[in-house]
Amino acid sequence: MINHDKAYIIGLLVGNGTISNGTFTIMFPLKKWGMQPEKMHKIATDILTKICDKFNSNYNFNVTYEIGNNGQWFIKPINNPDISELLNNLSELGLPNNGFLLEKVSLSTAKQKLKGISIESFLSGIFDTRTSLSKSHRRFTNSAPIVSLEIPGSTKNFDFVVSICSWLNELGTTTDQILFNHPCQHSASDPTYKGWKKGFKIRFLVNSFIAKHSFALKAKAIDVDELKKIQEMNEQETCINRKLSKPSPVSIHSEINSTSLPQTVQNKLFFHYHHYCAVLGCKHAPLKEIKKIVANYSDYIFVLPRLEKGTKDEIEKSFNQLNNNYLQDFEIIENEISIEDALKNEALKKDYDFKQGLAYLFSKKLNGKRHSGSMNKIFNANKESKFTIQKVENIHLPSLFIFNNENNRAILVSAISSDLNQQLIKEHITVKNIERNYK
Repeated sequence: MINHDKAYIIGLLVGNGTISNGTFTIMFPLKKWGMQPEKMHKIATDILTKICDKFNSNYNFNVTYEIGNNGQWFIKPINNPDISELLNNLSELGLPNNGFLLEKVSLSTAKQKLKGISIESFLSGIFDTRTSLSKSHRRFTNSAPIVSLEIPGSTKNFDFVVSICSWLNELGTTTDQILFNHPCQHSASDPTYKGWKKGFKIRFLVNSFIAKHSFALKAKAIDVDELKKIQEMNEQETCINRKLSKPSPVSIHSEINSTSLPQTVQNKLFFHYHHYCAVLGCKHAPLKEIKKIVANYSDYIFVLPRLEKGTKDEIEKSFNQLNNNYLQDFEIIENEISIEDALKNEALKKDYDFKQGLAYLFSKKLNGKRHSGSMNKIFNANKESKFTIQKVENIHLPSLFIFNNENNRAILVSAISSDLNQQLIKEHITVKNIERNYK
């Protein structure tokens, strides 16, 4: 029988456990948060008392902990005990019992078999190993603190993300937002950005989370109570009842067919995080709202680069390739313009998503490919600075190759309503129910 203590241990393993050669490790990726002296004491006490006692009472062996690099805490058994009963309990719940469990885990059997307090204990184990309470997680403002359930993108386990989010919704928790490990979310503008594999994040406003769930680790329980005190923002509507605003367009990323993506989302375009949920079969997704959005898919897709950033040589190569593919018989013209004049140019502002790009071109410092600091401050400090635009002559809304010769930065921007982009949408996008696929 799987009691609530066993359910908690199994939750820890599902959340961040690896089983190999008859033993296991469970990692708590607590980072700097877990290296604060007061928290270190609480965490160590919890492991050596609460968690160790659960293992000893239910599986007849003890565990200890180690602290690794970057604030990673590891739990592992002492003296290579027999863990066959633990492995059998995992199998009983339809869970994997070897390797890094999150890569293969499905919750369908566990959801059917766990009852009452064992459900919450199981989930608490996952929360203790997978949630972040960083104050940087917030919905636009400090008064909307977030509990973020974080899943590595390397697992490719979209089904787990959707199923645990769905389960939590059924238990009365309102999801605030989901970030999926997919270029349509992590690189919606730049079709060549290599840093899109940022993992999955399921986010809940603190009050919604703690109304139904809890942490077994005392240090996390104390911190989430502190975050609760600063929440002023209200919860969103439940997922199925939400009204969705017009989404931002997405670019077709160069890695839309990456092997880092499972086939269920490979070569597919998504316009909203609820679009993923709907395609992956979540019954809580606002399906009617998604259908309204995907019906107008040509308003939201850039086959041409929406905003590609890089060095002048890199972007010039993309610009030339685009022209060689589609516009060989047209002349290229060049002109200079100041930031001040560009920001007053209604045609540029209306048809091109270029302000982020201009900030990239003139920012003193960069965070990867992002500008650092306020866009307006960057523009005000450089309003008389000039940049160069190259474009193909005599076509409707051509793509613009824009560069700053002073620092060798460049961007390539296109207009979603250009004749060429709309033609390419017709050629490359296929429709199947609510799916929009790239071929």
